[in-house]
Amino acid sequence: MGGFYKIPGTRPLKDLLHGTWPLRHPLHPALTDVVVGGYVAVALLDALYLWQSDAALLRPTDAVLVLTLVFSLASILSGLTDWNDTYGNERRLGILHGVLMTVVSLGSVWSLWVRVNGGGRETAIWLSFALLVVLLVASHLGGEMVFGFGTGVDRQAWARVPAKWTRIDVVASALEDRKPVRARAGSFDVMIVKLDGDLVAMGAACTHASGPLEKGTFVGRDRRDIQCPLHASVFSLRNGAALHGPATIDEPMLETRAADDGYLEVRAHG
Repeated sequence: MGGFYKIPGTRPLKDLLHGTWPLRHPLHPALTDVVVGGYVAVALLDALYLWQSDAALLRPTDAVLVLTLVFSLASILSGLTDWNDTYGNERRLGILHGVLMTVVSLGSVWSLWVRVNGGGRETAIWLSFALLVVLLVASHLGGEMVFGFGTGVDRQAWARVPAKWTRIDVVASALEDRKPVRARAGSFDVMIVKLDGDLVAMGAACTHASGPLEKGTFVGRDRRDIQCPLHASVFSLRNGAALHGPATIDEPMLETRAADDGYLEVRAHG
């Protein structure tokens, strides 16, 4: 999947599947909620059919299964896109999670084919029950990626951006144009950069995977965006907006001012 996104013109699709645009929120978990809910609904309708033998339940159940498979395909594509920017044990766990979800999807396609072609519906139903167990295991692994490894979690969510003016060890006059530096403002890491005479201060850790933005590359119009050196997320230096994924969450911005001795002070913007 990573090789595919090296093709020119695929960046908008990548941003869409990450959720950078238009959601500005990770897309994959939103899709998986629908997928899990859909498969559970199918299982409940199947159980009701086995109990009541009501043929009126058949078409609604098949319709829910079709809709779930559509969202499942979108979920797989978004999951692959997110997984492409993982590494180590997180990446290996993602492979297992993805394989199990693919098994669920392919098995559900076969179950649907049997249902609509007048085959043994009860066989298809019991297959769906078995796949629901696999789904629950896969969902547990997906949760482990989020809560165990922080996949897709905003790395600035717990950052304490100083609300009051806080001195940092940076002298304004020593800054060179587009040569950012990293400083500590209380417990918060801030990137300071001079852009055509203007001072810009924003969070130094990429919201996707804590990449050091001060080591990034200036891109975009007037070179006023910065690209993370780890996974190529792009943030606007005008307002901190996440412009390109895998990051989906904006970067916190700070105000700056120079103290009497020339050292800078920063505080949360607004």
